Amino acid sequence: MPITFHHSLRVKLLFFSVLIEAIMLSILVGNSVRLIREHLVRQAEVRVQAVELAYKTALAVPLASRDYPTLRDIIEDWQRAEDIRYLAVTDNQGQILVSVGWNSDVPLPTPTRIGADGDVIHVAFTVEYQGVPYGRAHYGLSSSFLEDARSTLFKQSVTIAVLEITLAFLLLLATGYWLTRDFAALADASARIADGDLDVRVPIHGDDEVTAVSRSFNAMAAAVKARVGDLAESEQRFRAIADFTYAWENWFGPDGRLSWVNPAVERLTGYTVRDCMAMEDFPLQLVHPADRELVRRQHDQALAGHTGQDLEFRIVTRDGRHPWVAMAWQPIFGADGTSLGYRSSIRDTTMQHIATEELAFAAAHDALTGLHNRRAYEEELQLELDRMRRNGGSVVIFYIDLDQFKLINDTCGHSAGDALLQHLARVMEARFSFGFMARLGGDEFGMILRDVEIAEAERRAQHIIDDIRTMPFVWEGRSFRIGASIGIAVATPELDTVSDLLIAADTACYAAKERGRNRAQVFIPDDQYFRERKADFLSLSQIASALTSNRLVLYGQRIVPLHEGLEESVEVLVRMMGDDGGSLIPPARFIPAAERYGMMQLIDRWVIDAAARRLSEARAAGASAPRLAINLSGLTLADPGIKEYIREVFRAYQIDTHRIGFEITESCAIAQLDMALDFIAFCQELGCDLALDDFGSGLSSFAYLKRFKVQSLKIDGMFVRNADTDGDDRAVIKSMVQLSHHKKLHTVAEFVVSDAVLDTVRDLGADYAQGYALHVPEPLENLIS
Repeated sequence: MPITFHHSLRVKLLFFSVLIEAIMLSILVGNSVRLIREHLVRQAEVRVQAVELAYKTALAVPLASRDYPTLRDIIEDWQRAEDIRYLAVTDNQGQILVSVGWNSDVPLPTPTRIGADGDVIHVAFTVEYQGVPYGRAHYGLSSSFLEDARSTLFKQSVTIAVLEITLAFLLLLATGYWLTRDFAALADASARIADGDLDVRVPIHGDDEVTAVSRSFNAMAAAVKARVGDLAESEQRFRAIADFTYAWENWFGPDGRLSWVNPAVERLTGYTVRDCMAMEDFPLQLVHPADRELVRRQHDQALAGHTGQDLEFRIVTRDGRHPWVAMAWQPIFGADGTSLGYRSSIRDTTMQHIATEELAFAAAHDALTGLHNRRAYEEELQLELDRMRRNGGSVVIFYIDLDQFKLINDTCGHSAGDALLQHLARVMEARFSFGFMARLGGDEFGMILRDVEIAEAERRAQHIIDDIRTMPFVWEGRSFRIGASIGIAVATPELDTVSDLLIAADTACYAAKERGRNRAQVFIPDDQYFRERKADFLSLSQIASALTSNRLVLYGQRIVPLHEGLEESVEVLVRMMGDDGGSLIPPARFIPAAERYGMMQLIDRWVIDAAARRLSEARAAGASAPRLAINLSGLTLADPGIKEYIREVFRAYQIDTHRIGFEITESCAIAQLDMALDFIAFCQELGCDLALDDFGSGLSSFAYLKRFKVQSLKIDGMFVRNADTDGDDRAVIKSMVQLSHHKKLHTVAEFVVSDAVLDTVRDLGADYAQGYALHVPEPLENLIS
């Protein structure tokens, strides 16, 4: 801001300097006038005394002789000679004898002090002659000489003073300009810095205090420029971060009003920064009405100094949308601890909400059919069981397994199977809305019914079966029909958990399949069939426990060569120790359950690892070990990781692949033809022998043999056990042996239960024999010497 004239330092210095000069000169002139006046008064007093001395004598004789005419002549001459206004001579009684310039009828004035006010000094003295007073002489002396002298002196003094003040003014003006020019430069430079010109500097000359201030000013200007530069750079960084960050950033002051918001707010809300700064109730004005109280409480908590994050709410955009956002906030405090408000960061979480909803849907629904999945089914079943315990009522579940679905999958491919499941799901949702429906896995579905009598549940189950059986399905011009078997389980005080109900319904469904398919079967706990299945389930828990506590045991049965030049081998068998740690559970007690409920591949992996470890330990101990043959189940063939697992085990124990072979059943190989062929090729690549077990049990054994590149056939025991007495069995065995030898395969006769059977199969040309007549299975370590 420019400095006005009357505020200028130069003017102030000049004014006060001239004022002081004037005051001092006034005092000086006044004092001079006073001194001159006093001097003139003293001169007047001397004059009066001289006059008195001179005229006292001249007047004494005429007055004493009463020679009044002479007296008059004397005073007239006196008046002419002196600057006297009047003269009068009185007698001792005060009577005017003679007078000049005074009316004798008027009393004479009282003598006055010399220097007193007035233009006449009244003087009187006694006229004596030889010591005798004859009267008094009175005269009026003009005081004009005093006033003239004083006036003249005053005028001269004032003139001199005015000249001096003028000269002093000019000198002070020049001196003040010279002395204050640096201050003016400082003021101008300060104003320019205030206007933003940070490059301005003041010139440096001299070595006085002003120069020191100028140097300090230049240093300060340089420091300010550096600080402002740093601040500008910092602000640029802040803007680069804050203005261009993807999140919507806010700063609220201690009063709760918006202090700053970044441009990201426009991307999220459609409102500009200017719009937001003008809002009275920001940000509540942008919050969905249902969420405003939540955000208001957060706003108050943040102003109170609390930190928070991930507060989710909806906003209302300019175009009326309601996206979801999440907010984090942090209080801000100054260096002295005072609150500067708080900063909040808001990010768009709409896609996350959509993804969460989709994940929640996906977590509870089957991706293929859109029906609820097994997890949702079990959670809903638990809720229904809890409701039943609280409020009574009933809970019934269906376990639905499609019949002939595998036929469509195998003949038309998985795409056809998927299309069938999707079509079936749409039909079931449309027609059977009387229960909670879910796809449990594969071609298995489930349904939960509330407060339904068992007879009504059976009627509804049969209705589902009839609709599925009559539902047409066409794929690539071919028409298919499928069926369904349904297991029904009713919740009871003894059957009141999710797992128990599912096991019961699954068991009932399995019974329905075994009893003819396309039917519904209610789970009846006291039925002999279900008691046996329950024993299977108990075996499952024992199997799981045995696997985790290492209670499986390897046994072996010799495969004895019947001719010279053949090497003996041992079939690896598995037994399970009871919970008491002493009794052995035979395979017939747990293998069927393990195969039925998907645990056989775990057992097979355990056997492979344990057998390989035994061979490795025997090699390390220098003991001889026979070649081992390990049975693999159909579930293990379907295990996509079994080949890599075998490689890892052989590599870990450094197994000679010729020392371990595998056996797969003929029925398993035919049922899973592609997987069986793939595993056979794997064994050829690895160098392991492979035997086809239970050969002859299938209806097309000889037709498939051409495709199976195995090293040996194990003739099914149904043909061997009575070969010594049954001619048909001997004919079958003979044909198998001849075919095997033609294909350069070894044959093994299983279930050799007597010496007579042993002699028979030897005579028929079998290469090996296996059975209790030759060797009773025993612990594998006993067979490794």
